[in-house]
Amino acid sequence: MTLEVQFETMLIMTVMGIWLGAAMDTYHRFLGSPRRFKWTHLINDLFFWCAQGLFLFYVLLNVNEGEMRFYVLLALLLGYATYRALLQTVYRSILESLIRFTVAFYRFTVRLIVVLVITPVKWLLQVVLALCMIILSTIWRIVYFLLKVIIAPFRWGLEKAGVRFTFLLKWKKNLYTFSEKIRDLFSKLLNWFKKRKR
Repeated sequence: MTLEVQFETMLIMTVMGIWLGAAMDTYHRFLGSPRRFKWTHLINDLFFWCAQGLFLFYVLLNVNEGEMRFYVLLALLLGYATYRALLQTVYRSILESLIRFTVAFYRFTVRLIVVLVITPVKWLLQVVLALCMIILSTIWRIVYFLLKVIIAPFRWGLEKAGVRFTFLLKWKKNLYTFSEKIRDLFSKLLNWFKKRKR
């Protein structure tokens, strides 16, 4: 391995030490350090260090064909120490700013979707339900009136002949009950949309 490759390896391993420190801070920021032992945290740590080890070996493989020397470890420690001494505070500040920006952007996006999509859809559904109730109520009244007009002469004549139409009264009661159930269903849907809107 030439001096140029050795110098390049040391430089890149120093950068990798800085990367390792930043990755550890990012990992602990999002997952935290548990006060008690947890298997999930142990598994997460295992995956984290395996991923970092594979990434480190991949970089080393591209730099010097994967040759591991003592100065490589020293360069890693140098990079990590440099990060802890000079860059940790700045990086944590930038990370917190990115997290706050991401959270604020997410909340803004959710509110925008609610205002531009969900609220108009709810309003449109309320209008459609109200129109359906009006149309169904109007149709029912017209049908009921026409049925009364059509049946009234026959009923009057048959009643004069002594025939009783108790089944018609039962049918009328059942039909009225059904129409009331439909009306109650639409009313419940409208009330649900109004509550969701609040």
